[in-house]
Amino acid sequence: MKKLFFLTLLSVQSILVFSQERHNYLIALGDTQIVISNNFILPQKTLSDKNVQFIKALWKDQVFNVYGKQLSITVSDSWIRNMAFNEIVADSTKLRQYNFENLEFQILKNDRILYSWRNIESGFSIEDKTNHLKKSENLKAYKILDQILNENDVVKISFRTNGENPFLTCILNKVKDNKVPLVCSSIYNANGVSLETFVEEALSHKKQIDYSFYEDWPSLHSAKYQEPIVKVDEKTKIAIFYRPKNFANIKDMLEYRLLENDEPTSETWKKANDFIILHDFKPGKKYILQVKYRGEKKYITKEFFSEPKWFQNIWLKISFVIFVIALSGFIFLFLKNKRMKRLQREQKAKLQFMSAQLNPHFLFNALNSIQGLINSGNVEKSNVYLTDFSKLMRSILDFSDKDSIPLSLEIKALKHYISLEQLRFSFNFDYHIDDGISESSTEVLPLLVQPVLENSIRHGISILNENGKLSFKVLKNDGNLIFEITDNGKGFEADQKFTGKGISLTKNRIALFNSSSDKVKIDYLVECNNGTTKTVIIYKNLLSND
Repeated sequence: MKKLFFLTLLSVQSILVFSQERHNYLIALGDTQIVISNNFILPQKTLSDKNVQFIKALWKDQVFNVYGKQLSITVSDSWIRNMAFNEIVADSTKLRQYNFENLEFQILKNDRILYSWRNIESGFSIEDKTNHLKKSENLKAYKILDQILNENDVVKISFRTNGENPFLTCILNKVKDNKVPLVCSSIYNANGVSLETFVEEALSHKKQIDYSFYEDWPSLHSAKYQEPIVKVDEKTKIAIFYRPKNFANIKDMLEYRLLENDEPTSETWKKANDFIILHDFKPGKKYILQVKYRGEKKYITKEFFSEPKWFQNIWLKISFVIFVIALSGFIFLFLKNKRMKRLQREQKAKLQFMSAQLNPHFLFNALNSIQGLINSGNVEKSNVYLTDFSKLMRSILDFSDKDSIPLSLEIKALKHYISLEQLRFSFNFDYHIDDGISESSTEVLPLLVQPVLENSIRHGISILNENGKLSFKVLKNDGNLIFEITDNGKGFEADQKFTGKGISLTKNRIALFNSSSDKVKIDYLVECNNGTTKTVIIYKNLLSND
């Protein structure tokens, strides 16, 4: 066999030549060697993966499965040169009791005594059918058994020393294993030759196979020497040759089917002689070949894998999906950002338009106030009013093109406006701002509060003169910026409607701001209670990052 372990001792001059087809198994008792030969012999339980096993007495029974018909057992008093062994079991103690003059054996076949207890060196005769092979001053060797075995025969050989109890028993079971096909050979061609040419190659190769060499092999033995999965491609053609069952007629002796990605390629099992040809493998597919003898249920399998094309590579597919998702996300974000910018431009234009509407409204009211002062003959107050009015108008012009302004500028402009109204109506004004509010870094909508202050003065406290009270507070609460305007005017009902444009424009500005802002929102609240009106404008979350 191909997989054999060779032992060579150059000091031994005598040579015993055994058939290279024999599958030899060696039991070494010190210098005494017991060789079991058969076309194929395997221990039922291998001690390890190594070829040589060293153990110490006491010995356990050695049990073997014997597949070949002829069984031979030879005993020698030294290592045999040029002898090939499948496996070796050796006693490392090298006791003298194992020497020829002390060693005895007994052979039973199917529980019947074939040879009774006798010494290795004595008691041999032609009638015993044991053979003293060769004797020289360097080597003594005796063939103690040479039998043709039938299926299910059991041979038991025991060894002892000088009439004592047996220390070693070898049990050999004759078995036959041909329930599933055995692969004897196979050929591959990946050069893209035509199918007709490859069939000719396969038939030529078949003529060179010595099927008798594989006659007694276990059916699954060759599988462990083959690749578990064979890689193929579109050009690959494969021919697999199988051992004939009982060497009978090979006509349609095989049944097979091919699975493609675990799905059968045909509904029924196909028939074949002693070899099968496979071709036309599709890229990126896994194939499983199932083969059995006709009429049997058990089958053997062989797996093939066809490499995928570059565009079928799973990582390429995953990368492509990731790229598409990333590109889609980028396009979505780009379009969303573009839409948001467009909305912001539109809302900015609307806010500027509302501010443009607010400025004439305020200017009209301011001019009415100046006219009132001049008509009453109060020239000094009119001059002061005009001076503060010009400062306020300068602020309004500065704010006209801005979406937001610092809180400090908003408060400064509102104070200018309130001082103008105080010249006319002489009410009391109270201002407060909480500590911890950064007036320079906090941004608010320009003049959002001015119409509220104007509404409180004109419709609330204008008729009260010195008895009128106006309170303006800038507060901080849980990250919110709060403008609170309170007056002691006559008040109004909650559902009362006003025809003035100032409050309506303020509410529209708040609604438009809320529609374009994700984080900061503005609330507008009004409370009337016992002659007091409180208006609250809340910038929610405006101070949360302060």
